[in-house]
Amino acid sequence: MSRRPRFPRSVKTPLVLATAVLLAFAIGFATARSTNAAEEVAPPAYMVVSSKLIKPDAIAAYREAAGPLANAAGLEVLARATHEQLLALEGEFPFQDGITIERFRSMKDLKDFWYSDAYQEAKKLREGVAQINFIVAFEGAPLPESSD
Repeated sequence: MSRRPRFPRSVKTPLVLATAVLLAFAIGFATARSTNAAEEVAPPAYMVVSSKLIKPDAIAAYREAAGPLANAAGLEVLARATHEQLLALEGEFPFQDGITIERFRSMKDLKDFWYSDAYQEAKKLREGVAQINFIVAFEGAPLPESSD
């Protein structure tokens, strides 16, 4: 049976300190990398649209032009409701039209899409086809992680 070498106390203390410093550095480096990775992910952006189709049969041209542009920005339609499906819990909803809630990858992606020359051209195709009451956008806050 081989015997493990013993280090004198004068060698042991610096060895333990060096190991502790290396371990602290490795933990700090890993933490910084994971923190930076989390910071690089922008929160999603949400758009709420209140509109009414005036000419439902004429909206196809707008959807064909705008759809791929919005999809490239990460569009996901979360919900749609007609006026009849809306329930005003407080106050009044003065519009006799529906609501659509959409999510985009980030506010930057939504703005890049919205203000692009291509979308500004596509938007002209909905003139006289849809009545827009309002369109609002906001950046979503990251949700706290579940402890489940």
